[in-house]
Amino acid sequence: MTAAPLGPAPNRRVLVIDDNEAIHADFRKILTPASGPSDELLAAEAALFGDAPAQSVAPAFELTSANQGKVGYELAQQAHAGGAPFAVAFVDMRMPPGWDGLQTIEHLWRLDPDLEVVICTAFSDYSWDETVRRLGHTDRLLVVKKPFDRVEVLQVAHALTQKWNLQRQARRTLGELDALVRDRTAALESARDALLAANRDLEHARDAAEAANRSKSMFLANVSHELRTPLTAIVGYAEEAQERLAGRADLAFECDALATIHRNALHLVLVIGDLLDVSKLEAGKLQVEAIACSPRDVVRDVVHMLQAKADDKGVGLALDVATELPSAIVSDPLRLRQILLNLIDNAIKFTSTGEVRVGAAFDADRDQIVFSVRDQGCGMAPDTVQRLFRPFEQADVTTTRRYGGTGLGLVISRQLAELLGGGVTVTSEAGVGSNFTVRVAAHAPAAAAPAAGAVARADRHPDTGMASTLLPVPGTRVLVVEDGRDNQRLLTHVLRKVGVDVTLADHGAQALVKVGAPAEGRFDLVLMDIQMPVMDGLAATAALRAAGHVLPIVALSASVMHADREACNAAGCTDFLGKPIERCRLFETIARLVPNPGRPPA
Repeated sequence: MTAAPLGPAPNRRVLVIDDNEAIHADFRKILTPASGPSDELLAAEAALFGDAPAQSVAPAFELTSANQGKVGYELAQQAHAGGAPFAVAFVDMRMPPGWDGLQTIEHLWRLDPDLEVVICTAFSDYSWDETVRRLGHTDRLLVVKKPFDRVEVLQVAHALTQKWNLQRQARRTLGELDALVRDRTAALESARDALLAANRDLEHARDAAEAANRSKSMFLANVSHELRTPLTAIVGYAEEAQERLAGRADLAFECDALATIHRNALHLVLVIGDLLDVSKLEAGKLQVEAIACSPRDVVRDVVHMLQAKADDKGVGLALDVATELPSAIVSDPLRLRQILLNLIDNAIKFTSTGEVRVGAAFDADRDQIVFSVRDQGCGMAPDTVQRLFRPFEQADVTTTRRYGGTGLGLVISRQLAELLGGGVTVTSEAGVGSNFTVRVAAHAPAAAAPAAGAVARADRHPDTGMASTLLPVPGTRVLVVEDGRDNQRLLTHVLRKVGVDVTLADHGAQALVKVGAPAEGRFDLVLMDIQMPVMDGLAATAALRAAGHVLPIVALSASVMHADREACNAAGCTDFLGKPIERCRLFETIARLVPNPGRPPA
């Protein structure tokens, strides 16, 4: 296989301009010998370069002659126009008549600046200084004195044609490099422009996604508020009615109906909470608290809450708490309760016979609390387990599902557990049952004393039937600022049952008047609804703080996003309770914030 040519053939074209025909003949003998260099020239080359006489024939030159400068210029012009320029020109200085050597060289260089020129002269009308002044200092000009040495002419021709070819090759290479650089630069610029355009598209897509996410969050927040407000009344009045009718055998249907209303209302509250939590998780804005709590109490409360549901299905519900379980950890009890509620409720829902067993233990090696929820339900195949923690996915995806749900509980539970320093894992076997394991960090809390002055009660208060350990001190004066008549009546009723002195205000402006009026006496705490006509709760709270009032103000809001809580804190609220309001938390909050209620002056 022959190698590809490296480039065009070397240029060995030489132009001789001299008015002496004998000089032309000498150049032909030297540069274009009939049968190669003579022994004399080969010997001279060997003596000059220190090598043995060459046996190969030296490359021949292509020689063209002219008797006058103008004629030589015309020949050079024709060669240049034909794309075969001369590499070297040997120019005599004295060529009467017409152009002399300097004039000829000036014309030649204007035509072809790359031409290598050798001045051949025995005598010149110009000094070297005049020659340099006319032609300039350049490496393309040599002088050979007549009578010149043949070896000298031969070596000059070789050197200058080689130089011309090397310069052309270098220029060609640089040109190719320039073209390559231009191509690469153009490609990079095109790629840059495409990348910038893609980035702009991504920015627009991101902005659109963020706008859509904000719109979705706002929509969910508004829907949550509109649903939670009436649910506050539904849940609260259902609880009150259940307590009043408890034990009435003659009203069994009514008691069952109230229990159904209460249960379904709480289910709606959970669904609304799940939707908000998913929205916050997607936006990376779900936050957890770090407060001291008892893992034993949390899991017991959840089991107690779901015991009735298990009993209704005829499913056993057992709790095993290890003796080494820490009495208190730093975590988020509300979120921990939410995780366990989801998992235990699911276990009961998917178990038809048998039992659900809940365990709680301490893993000292990992410093984690480990909860287990084991059921004897329908279980799951491996492919079902794979998609179990995807949003809006269900174990049973057919249209004839036996079990309801949004498919959000497990997704939220796993991510909440991760935020609490652990995670959720599951093992399952179809037809046998499932075992969910929850791990959360078990950081030990600093020692803290209970709130002074709070009234400790038994697990169930005899008057209310509510499971609570802290209740407000009787005589605590509370201003309830709420525009909804149903919720006004409900709050007034449940607070007065535990001995709280309640005063009502319909909106924030009325609250300012009542807090500031001497006739109203001094309030120990304000329960402040946030969304109200005339003056909302945030504006009223800020105005009270600006007026110098330091009494506790607890925000009551059906808007429960983190931003809503932050807005309440910024306005000056002391605490926050989301609607529907859990009575236990309401009582405990008042007891904690007002351990020693003040008394109005006599």
